[in-house]
Amino acid sequence: MPADVAAQFRERSGTRVLDAVAAQARELREWFRTFVRDHAGKPLPAAALRELASLNQLLERDEAYKQIEIARPERRGRGGNTFHPLYWKTERRWRNPKALLLPVADAIGDLICREDFALVRKCEGPGCTLWFLDVSKGHARRWCSMEVCGNRAKVAAHRARARHDFPGGPD
Repeated sequence: MPADVAAQFRERSGTRVLDAVAAQARELREWFRTFVRDHAGKPLPAAALRELASLNQLLERDEAYKQIEIARPERRGRGGNTFHPLYWKTERRWRNPKALLLPVADAIGDLICREDFALVRKCEGPGCTLWFLDVSKGHARRWCSMEVCGNRAKVAAHRARARHDFPGGPD
């Protein structure tokens, strides 16, 4: 959402309304976390549509539309078209604070409908609560982030090997 729209919402709606939308966003997150936990790692069955009824009701409220715009250099290359100067951009009419939920609902719908849910995985990092879509070449990704959880796992494995190879040595 553009910063000027956020400022308008704060000014017109007040914190109570925005706090209520934030609570709805957390409820949406927890609903989706349960949905992912129940369906991750296997193709989504058509029967999952029943579970998506509340998401569809939320998506009905959207006032999104598309515009053709000039691609910034970092956008060129998405979708396999390296040199295309134009791209589709989704815009929204931000009429009320509840509209803040719509981009999140849209992203959830994209994941559910455009990706292979069998490739949704839970991070193997101890204590990590994140899930990710494994788009790696061999679909062998284990961590949400190599820089955080993956690095921690590799350091822990290295220390365990060092303790085994050199008992009583430095840690």
